Amino acid sequence: MTRKCNERRASCKTRNWLLIAAFAALAACSPKASEPAPAPVIAGGWQVADPAGESIVGAARYAAGQLPPGHGALAEVLSAETQVVAGTNIRLVLRLADGSRWKAVVWHRLDGSFALTEAAPQP
Repeated sequence: MTRKCNERRASCKTRNWLLIAAFAALAACSPKASEPAPAPVIAGGWQVADPAGESIVGAARYAAGQLPPGHGALAEVLSAETQVVAGTNIRLVLRLADGSRWKAVVWHRLDGSFALTEAAPQP
């Protein structure tokens, strides 16, 4: 009887150590409280886009061509965001040849054409 109790105790001790090791390993893999959680992707929400991307530059050139005359051609795309709709909305901040800055939203339709839906000068 004593031998079985000792074997059982040894088995319990081994199992307890295995459980402790497993919990320690899980705790080491869990995200730290100080790390910020990544922003969730929201369907239909705005996503940051590469200002040098081909579709972004095409939309920016289109927007610059639709702005009131006298500002010159597109000089630089300062920032870009996209939103998937029936096509893609592209929100841009542009710098034109005369140094003016404009915020514009271009709708890239499913058929490949563009439409300027918003445009406003930026200070």
